[in-house]
Amino acid sequence: MNAAPAIMDFPDRLSPMVVKELRQGLRTRLFGGVLLTLHLMLVLLTLMSGGAENATVVSGWFDGIVTLVLCIIMPLRGFSAVADELKSGTLDMLALTRLSAGRIIFGKWAAIASQSLLLMLSILPYVVARFVFGGLDLFGEIAALFYKWLAGVVIAAVIVALSTQRQFWLRAVVVFLPLMIGGCGAFSFMVMKRVGTSTTSGSMFTVFTKSGGGSTLLLVVGMAAWAIFFFLSLAATRIAPTASLLSVVKRSVHCVMILSLLLLGWLTGSAADIGMIAAGVLTLIMIDALTERVNEVSSVYAAFYQRGWPGRVALWLLAPGWVTGLVYSALMVSLVVVYVGWTRSVEEAKLVFVSAAGIWMIAALVQLFSTRKSRDLLPPFVICWLFVNVVIATLGRLLVMPLSTKGATAGLSWALPQLLPVGYAAADAGAKADLLNLGVLAACIWPALLLIAAVLAWGHARAARQEGWRMIHDKKGGVAV
Repeated sequence: MNAAPAIMDFPDRLSPMVVKELRQGLRTRLFGGVLLTLHLMLVLLTLMSGGAENATVVSGWFDGIVTLVLCIIMPLRGFSAVADELKSGTLDMLALTRLSAGRIIFGKWAAIASQSLLLMLSILPYVVARFVFGGLDLFGEIAALFYKWLAGVVIAAVIVALSTQRQFWLRAVVVFLPLMIGGCGAFSFMVMKRVGTSTTSGSMFTVFTKSGGGSTLLLVVGMAAWAIFFFLSLAATRIAPTASLLSVVKRSVHCVMILSLLLLGWLTGSAADIGMIAAGVLTLIMIDALTERVNEVSSVYAAFYQRGWPGRVALWLLAPGWVTGLVYSALMVSLVVVYVGWTRSVEEAKLVFVSAAGIWMIAALVQLFSTRKSRDLLPPFVICWLFVNVVIATLGRLLVMPLSTKGATAGLSWALPQLLPVGYAAADAGAKADLLNLGVLAACIWPALLLIAAVLAWGHARAARQEGWRMIHDKKGGVAV
């Protein structure tokens, strides 16, 4: 008798962490329930779309349900992905399997992304059925479905990164508030668009058929890929061993991303718009660089010293810790400010600097209080950011706007970087230049304060640097800087 055919399993080249998380995820009742409920609703909506009198309303509900599943329900499965491992103590057991922190985080995200992809592919027959009924652009609907999946996997990366925080309330505030506001707004927009106009969602696809559409598609996919890498590497840093050199990879990729954006803007002739996108990317990069603990492991510095003078130069930019992160962020800010000033205007370049100074301000406040001794600087940074932007900035704007009609805007808005854009927009044309210059001068105080704290923190790590120097140059001697 012939042997029974072997049962095909996941290939060995897949990461064991991806296989483990994917198996567990597919067996959960939540995934089965979501899959069954989604298909029941889509069958009903597809049958209802056959009537011409309610096609637009049904299309709005179809888009809303698919968006809810792909962009909210599935990403939320990673809400406690890492926090549960930290609380149960199983993360140390995973580390014993020689899985790196990056592979652990990637496995948890890849499982969610794969399940979302499975759901997206299962929706395609309904899209084709609605196309057969008429009134839809098939390629436009498929393009819209792809973008929903892409947005969902990016949101999943954000939530997985936040799951490294033990504080449940902090994760709940950061995750659910934007999702509720953004999700309701997106759902309302799609329904109103479907009901209020007779056009189809093919407009999304036609964007890429126009001149320059290919570069737009490349920009969107590239930005999504970078965002996924950013948040996953941010999460990996939080659970990685102290001696890891993840900052080298992260900051190198971030630098390449900024340079690629600026080059793309120059090649496509859209340097002005790309410059502002780069400014938004810069904000995330600064948050990552300024929330790393100062590393005091000698082997980390030895890895730089053994590469001679290039390694010693790279140490000031790529070594783990917020001190080198300050130098790195200053370099990236200077690059983007010069680019925006060259492609747009000097005024907008100054506003970009003020926005960066707002991040430096939060980092400086974290270092001024006892939170600088925290094991992870990201939670105090987020809490301080929420306090400054939600409380101080909101109350300040309520005062700035009424006083702007009395010419007293400059007396309030220049003091804080978060208030300056509001005061600048509300100020008279003749007072804008002076207000902006005064705000730039006030904003310089925060990187200066952060620099003083950086010098002190760098001095505390001197013993680790000297030990790293001796590990490489023990026979030659010398003193590390």
